[in-house]
Amino acid sequence: PALFNTSYSDALLRFVDAAILAYECGMNEDSLRHELKVYKQSLEQQLAPPGMALNEDGCMLGAKIVWITLMETRSVRRWAAYNPVTDDTLHDWSGFVSMIVDSYLNRQMSWFPIERLQLELSAVQDLCAPPHDVVEWARIVYTVLEKVHPQFAKE
Repeated sequence: PALFNTSYSDALLRFVDAAILAYECGMNEDSLRHELKVYKQSLEQQLAPPGMALNEDGCMLGAKIVWITLMETRSVRRWAAYNPVTDDTLHDWSGFVSMIVDSYLNRQMSWFPIERLQLELSAVQDLCAPPHDVVEWARIVYTVLEKVHPQFAKE
């Protein structure tokens, strides 16, 4: 975000908007991975400034979290007959996402205890993620939910 003179929150909103659009257009993990590789190659050919490296794995994970959130809420129409994520990805992340979605939509909680989310990830994925990563993934889910099911009126 600093390279583009924007805040992290604005960059996250733009990322979520792009992931929602990709979901609506019918992209899946394979098509997104291909597009990211093409984009990375074009960045390398343009001799992008230092620090502008593309984190493909981070982009993929963020998009998958957005797509699973949209699948859980069923709030956005997808123009494709196939799932956006693989069964393995859905198995790994649906519990994490559904805990947040349930708390947001049914209990109107605007945050969820990080320790419980860490426990979910360690139980399902055998992943011992540091709190700052878990918070980041939860923030992606909450940003999607705020987009498709806002709890508070915007002025």
